[in-house]
Amino acid sequence: MSRFLLIFAAVVASVAGVAQAAAPAEKPVFAVVVTRHGVRAISKAPSQYVWADWTPLAPDTLTAHGYRLASYMGQFYRWYFTREGLAPRCRRQGTFVYADIAERTLETGHALIEGMCGMHSALAMYHEANRKPKVADPLFNAAAWAKSLGRINAKAALASVRSAAANMAAPDFAGLQQLLDARCAGTCAAVTSEPTAIAMRGGLPELTGPVKTASTYAEDLFLEYAQCRPDVEFAGSQAVNIQDDLESAMRLHVLAYDVNSRNPYSARVRGGTLFAHIVGMLEQKAGTSDTNVRNPDMKRYSLAFFSGHDTQIGALGGILGAHWKLSNGLVPDDMPPGGGLIFELYKTRAGAYRVRLKFAYQTLAQYRNYAYLPQGVGIVPVRFKGCSGKDCSVSLERMASLANAIAKEGLVRKAWTPYTYAPVKFAPLRNPVWTRCAG
Repeated sequence: MSRFLLIFAAVVASVAGVAQAAAPAEKPVFAVVVTRHGVRAISKAPSQYVWADWTPLAPDTLTAHGYRLASYMGQFYRWYFTREGLAPRCRRQGTFVYADIAERTLETGHALIEGMCGMHSALAMYHEANRKPKVADPLFNAAAWAKSLGRINAKAALASVRSAAANMAAPDFAGLQQLLDARCAGTCAAVTSEPTAIAMRGGLPELTGPVKTASTYAEDLFLEYAQCRPDVEFAGSQAVNIQDDLESAMRLHVLAYDVNSRNPYSARVRGGTLFAHIVGMLEQKAGTSDTNVRNPDMKRYSLAFFSGHDTQIGALGGILGAHWKLSNGLVPDDMPPGGGLIFELYKTRAGAYRVRLKFAYQTLAQYRNYAYLPQGVGIVPVRFKGCSGKDCSVSLERMASLANAIAKEGLVRKAWTPYTYAPVKFAPLRNPVWTRCAG
């Protein structure tokens, strides 16, 4: 062998050795994001308080500010998944987006696409073909479907709520009560004066009384703050520590979710179908089909987004026993507007497929700024039952086993909802007149 060939062979061997040494321990394969809609108008103002007037918005509709913030999340996902090797492919329809039928979820889907791709029409946005606003798409909430088939075990559901209520931490109403006292229109009873009870709603039992009412009030106040209501107007007639009191109030909001939505049985009823289909998507990318659910073909997609509600994130968290720590004025396990639970599928060097979870969210500062702030979006690891390793991951087979266990209870609708990408037109997005965002 000539001297040149010897040198060339040595260089090739050296480069191959470096490449082998530098080979990544894992290869990102696919990701599914379940995101909550953006900032919306409240549902109904309580009569005994001086509450914000959200005119001209209809109840529960996305605000223009909420749309803009959701588009910032789209920009974040483009940056984050590009870094992870799963860049959104807009021109080739390489990202799957499916939205619930509510106006706020469909518009949030548009905003995410715009943030990722530059315009909301860049990707098809799929949704239920026969939109019936009063009938939930089982992919987002399967409680009505399970109830119609007599599959809800009332005894097990009641026991699950009672157990969650008995084990909940002692609630602290002080911060919320300060915010409410500042809004009192006359003589207002303390929120703790209500009796506690368990009532049926949508075929499932839930805890009512102080914790439930406090959760609703706290969410309304958070939406005002996120919509940039000036501090003076937000605080009402009394001087209060807005951010500290709001953080205290939101702990009650999360507590209500822990009892009513994240309790093990209710979570499986509401979210078992969505969970099974998410696992089915991951399986398609891995070339397996243990869950045997019928999904759209994921072969050409690198990412999938579900634009839904905090109810879905709460149910998935309950199914998985998942917890996440938020910062910058947000409380652990909260599901703030625009927040997203991420399922990441990756392949190890040994050829095994594993799944880890993360949670992406915007800070309080980001909500009140009209600018994309990379430091205003956080992403944190999610700890969940059975996970291991530094990344807190589980095998894909373990995920499939959990989905199959829920299916054996009769709580998984294996068919995908008949869907379309036909455009849906809504009234132009607006903001309430008191919106005063920085920037």
